[in-house]
Amino acid sequence: MKLKGRYRFCIVLAIFLVFTALSCKKEGTDQASEPDLSRSSKILKEAGDEYWNRMLEESVYLRLKYGLKIEKIPDVSFEHAQSLSYNARSMLEKLEQIDVKELSHEEWISLEILKWQSKKTVEGLKFFWLNFPVTPSSRMHQVYTTFQFKEKVDLEHYLNLLRQYPVFINDIQNRLQEQFEKGIVLPKDELAIVVPFWSLFIKEGNQSLFFVKDGRLEGFEASEVKDFQLKLQEVIDVEINPALKNIMDFIKGDYSQKASDRVGLWQYPDGLEYYDYLIKINTNMDLTAEEVHETGLKHIKIMYEEVEKIRKSVGFEGTLAEFKHFLQTDPRFFPKTAEEIAENFRSYIKGMDEKVDLYFLKKPKAPYGTERLAPELEASSTWGGYQSPTASNPRGIYYHNGSKPEERSKLEAESLIYHELVPGHHFHGSSQSENEDLPDFRRETHFTAFSEGWAEYAAWLGLEMGLYQDPYSRCGLYLEDIFESARLVVDTGMNHFKWRRSRAVKFMKENTTYSDLQIHSESFRYCRNPGQALGYKLGCMKMFELREKAEKALGEKFDVRKYHDAILGSGAMPLNILEKHLDWFIEKELNSARE
Repeated sequence: MKLKGRYRFCIVLAIFLVFTALSCKKEGTDQASEPDLSRSSKILKEAGDEYWNRMLEESVYLRLKYGLKIEKIPDVSFEHAQSLSYNARSMLEKLEQIDVKELSHEEWISLEILKWQSKKTVEGLKFFWLNFPVTPSSRMHQVYTTFQFKEKVDLEHYLNLLRQYPVFINDIQNRLQEQFEKGIVLPKDELAIVVPFWSLFIKEGNQSLFFVKDGRLEGFEASEVKDFQLKLQEVIDVEINPALKNIMDFIKGDYSQKASDRVGLWQYPDGLEYYDYLIKINTNMDLTAEEVHETGLKHIKIMYEEVEKIRKSVGFEGTLAEFKHFLQTDPRFFPKTAEEIAENFRSYIKGMDEKVDLYFLKKPKAPYGTERLAPELEASSTWGGYQSPTASNPRGIYYHNGSKPEERSKLEAESLIYHELVPGHHFHGSSQSENEDLPDFRRETHFTAFSEGWAEYAAWLGLEMGLYQDPYSRCGLYLEDIFESARLVVDTGMNHFKWRRSRAVKFMKENTTYSDLQIHSESFRYCRNPGQALGYKLGCMKMFELREKAEKALGEKFDVRKYHDAILGSGAMPLNILEKHLDWFIEKELNSARE
């Protein structure tokens, strides 16, 4: 019996040691494999880890997403921007030591992305004073509205974060003051949006966005809740509201008196050079403002030829102009309630879900859906936006704008939801985030032309998949494309060609079917975030150009599912890098076919 018992013990011990060894190997995979890495691979890995740690330190969004404790809110000072630029220069020096021949293909992509990001930061410092941190943004406030209270220590931590907010507001005011002294002031048109937006946050005590109501404090003693809420009210009334009132008084005073009635970067020192920089950053292409502008005009004409075909197919006997008016005014094209908006989106999602496996080898694990945007944020958002899964909410959500449904056309609803969720933003964003084969920094690095270009490509893919059964929905897709093309015209118009905003609004009214409400909101967007909207249409065009190249090279060997996997499987990257990556994919497929 003793021998048997000893034998069993040995077996158990052996199993334990095997599992311990496997566990150690798993936890220390990087360290264990370190000796096997080339010198260049080691340098690259160190650089990628350094970049990732800085991302986690700097990004409120990433800390929210991963449920990490937020110790500080963003630093908007020039000194901080200088520090980031210095770090980026050091990164470039480190990357220069790498011998590309020693890297795998995926390592090469990592190297190119790190170079791109670092150069962007170094070059961008010159234009620091041309950015306005006061323009509307909701993500900063999610630090407070999504804060989770689990332990008593969380109460004090929230108060500490809250006390940083008035310091943040004062820093913004100081930056505006310095810009003011340099002759860089927000245009009057934009101030008309900024002032009401920030005024929304000036509310007394328990009515404030920053106040925490009882429902978020379940599990705490009543006395703890009361004491905490009294402290909150004091911080809000004594520190936050005065800071917000101070910046509003400053903006409404001398600042607004110096504000121009013109819009666009062209009016500021180095403004045109900055806009050229933004074109490159947001499109990843060496294009001039003139080329972008002409591309927009050209594609508006092409798409209206498609709309004309729809007009004939539905038997509308009037002119194209009359058909456009019909699309803009007929009650059938406008929802009656906010719930109808949501229901339309859900029905299109269901149709896409039934087709997606035919075009993709892999799907993200994270669930997805749509919800209405918070009403107080709807005024500063044309449609809404996609929110990727976070630690507190593991669903990918398209927050749609449900205000004034009678002014929100249903025509573009189908293309919009394919763009925002599946197979658009949610597909590429969640697939990238969930891909454990990618270095951490690549799982969370995004590029406008890739992300928005893919999302626009995804909307068009629905046509190939046999969706858009209603001819008016197809027309909506064409009208959406016209709108994206119009963005190329008005963004360059206001920021390079010295257009007044009224001219941009007039152009959009004449060439799109969007409502006055939507055009009003969008025209401000191109002023407060110049160049960003260029990535949609130009990125989509590049996606189709690269697909056509792959189809031509591979012929009957082309598999659209593999092509999509090649794009999404390595995560987002600048389009100039993506093109080289897809050349590698094509060569790999050709070699496989020869074997």
